[in-house]
Amino acid sequence: MSKKSKGNSAQTTLRQKLLKLLWLGFAFPFVFILLMLTIATFSQLPSFDQLENPRSLEASMVYALDGDVLGKYYSENRVKVEYHELSPHLINALIATEDERFERHSGVDANAIARAVFGAVTLSNKGGGSTITQQLAKMMFHEPPETKFGRIRQKFSEWIIAVKLEKQYTKSELLAMYLNKFDFVYNAVGVHSAAKIYFNTTPDKLSIEQSATLVGMAKNPNIYNPVSNPDVALQRRMVVLKQMQKNDFITQQQYDSLRELPLAIDFKPESQNTGTAPYFRAWLKDEVEQILKENNIVKSDGSNYSIRFDGLKIYTTIDKDMQMYAEQSVEKHLKELQSIFDKDIQKNKNYPYAKTTSKEDAERFIWNEITKTPRYKSAVEQALSKEQILKQFNTPREMTIFDWNAPNYIRKQTMTPYDSVVYVQKILRVGMVAIEPQTGFVKTWVGGPNFKNFKYDYAVSAKRQVGSTIKPFVYAAAIRDGLVSPCTEFANIEYCVETNKGPWCPNDSFDDEMTPVYCALAGSKNNITTKLIKMTGGNNQQVVNMFNTMGVKNSTIKPLPALGLGVCDMSVLEMTSAQTIFANQGVYVKPIAILRIEDRYGKILYEAKTTVKEVLDEYTAFEVLKMLKGTMKGAKRPADGKTYGTAMSIGKSLGFECAGKTGTTQNSSDGWFMGYVPDLITGIWVGCDNPNVRFNSSSYGQGSKMAAPIWQHYIKKVYGDKKIKMNRGDFSPPNTGDITVIKCDTIPSQEVF
Repeated sequence: MSKKSKGNSAQTTLRQKLLKLLWLGFAFPFVFILLMLTIATFSQLPSFDQLENPRSLEASMVYALDGDVLGKYYSENRVKVEYHELSPHLINALIATEDERFERHSGVDANAIARAVFGAVTLSNKGGGSTITQQLAKMMFHEPPETKFGRIRQKFSEWIIAVKLEKQYTKSELLAMYLNKFDFVYNAVGVHSAAKIYFNTTPDKLSIEQSATLVGMAKNPNIYNPVSNPDVALQRRMVVLKQMQKNDFITQQQYDSLRELPLAIDFKPESQNTGTAPYFRAWLKDEVEQILKENNIVKSDGSNYSIRFDGLKIYTTIDKDMQMYAEQSVEKHLKELQSIFDKDIQKNKNYPYAKTTSKEDAERFIWNEITKTPRYKSAVEQALSKEQILKQFNTPREMTIFDWNAPNYIRKQTMTPYDSVVYVQKILRVGMVAIEPQTGFVKTWVGGPNFKNFKYDYAVSAKRQVGSTIKPFVYAAAIRDGLVSPCTEFANIEYCVETNKGPWCPNDSFDDEMTPVYCALAGSKNNITTKLIKMTGGNNQQVVNMFNTMGVKNSTIKPLPALGLGVCDMSVLEMTSAQTIFANQGVYVKPIAILRIEDRYGKILYEAKTTVKEVLDEYTAFEVLKMLKGTMKGAKRPADGKTYGTAMSIGKSLGFECAGKTGTTQNSSDGWFMGYVPDLITGIWVGCDNPNVRFNSSSYGQGSKMAAPIWQHYIKKVYGDKKIKMNRGDFSPPNTGDITVIKCDTIPSQEVF
């Protein structure tokens, strides 16, 4: 073969190779795309049911009586909103910035993909290739890939899912789903939470500039965050506004004006510790789960509802304004009382325990508290000895402690963990519940001084000795049985009840003067109460029967003489609900805190049923109530004009009709108060976690000083708020036509109080 023939053959071979390479280069993208689509198609794609009902972790909402939100339960702080609940500015900003051709494509935008590929090849930023629907597909159905190839395969899966989503949902629904799903960080999952947390508003009220700020975060919510990176977020907002102007959603004039505005963030971070009535909501969570379990309320597929995932709607009886006033009143009084208490006990030999507490008992109490701490439990896991643990607890370090006088009630101080345990023991605790007697509706619930630092609920979980708050039931038994009337008089002397252990003779102040029953209850006199206990059988069985009828039962409510002076343990909720019978004509209505529970679609899963029981006749109940008014107004003794009333200073300062009963337990460990107005019975307990931490005397260690001032602050705020609809007049007498004051033949009725 000639050289020329050989040369032509080589050129032909080279051209053929180049042609093959050209065809391969042309075909490769299509083959690659076809291959990836095939792989994606046979990968784990969502089924039709999954597309129809995409899994979305939705917060359960807790509503107050007026429909206001009290708080949420969630694993993700997401509350679903519908398209019509979204600001049009938000929709416009999203489309203009993330997907200009959103209305014209079917899930995958070829123009956008080509633009993204060209930008990647030329190393120029020409914009992303993912549509809003693709971004939604990624958020809904994919976990982060482990490899680059995995991300490529995932990308093709997103194309398929996006197309399916476009067939399944309208454009409006897709936009709402995207905004509901997106995590704006700072616990703001979904636009409902984002609007509240960043701007303290709702999605429908977002302005143009607020909408642009939130949409700007879609590129990267951490980098373009208005809280952590305000300057970067401001620049990003201008980009979004420019896109809105470019797409004719705003005018050039609007753009020029809006770009000059500050971010104006109104940051309101949320957690499940924040919000109104946190103690109530903590109790409510367990109560809802118990209700669903006991009533076998399950989803259509037979699985159990989750209060953290399934977007339940829980409607309660809590009055949000009254709850706010309760929390404010607790805070105001405890701040003042804690300072007084600190001074009273600071010189106690075995601080913070009472003067009568031995060193051995004090050490035992403290060690018991140490064993409850996470630090101790960690030491036990390390198999440390008691000596080693105590060494750890006696090593100084920086501690965070609760302090009413510190910003946000938190103070950092160098101290030993041992001393911090001692310190916490002297913090006064509180339980407070207010109930509407006619309905049993629980209107307010405060379970402690500060939920963030003290989770234990003293409104329902703690049972403390009730003291003299039980006396109205003793007087009711005697009046009901016709043994006495409010006007019956007894000599103010010592009275005893015989027991198998000998005479039981409670202490009191004696002066031999004839003292009416109404004075005895107003002044909470132990001796005349003992006389009534003796007259009704000596063991308070009638009182036990009343509590049994109401369903208030525990092992400490026993038929014993001392029961009539409060030697039994009850929760604030139990005692408050029991006291409602005196303001409700002897009828007990079981407390109701949950009105109904709905699923996320509004289907009613549970509705409360009212339980009503007659405990006393209406005459007896109202006679006791009238006597309880003497606690607040003061009740005069005919013999010498002496006035009795354990809360007179508070009652006389209010200027409206009210009744009440104080309670103080042995050695001033517990201070109680029951406050009455026609439409609300409020029970309050104040004390320390350990009863051995207490006031040294009854000067402050009594119900009228420890608990009653909280009610005074609270009821003044409630009555002063005209938005709260309630009877602000006198108590209504029963149908017998009885009057609302005590009237005795021996003295004019106006002289009684």
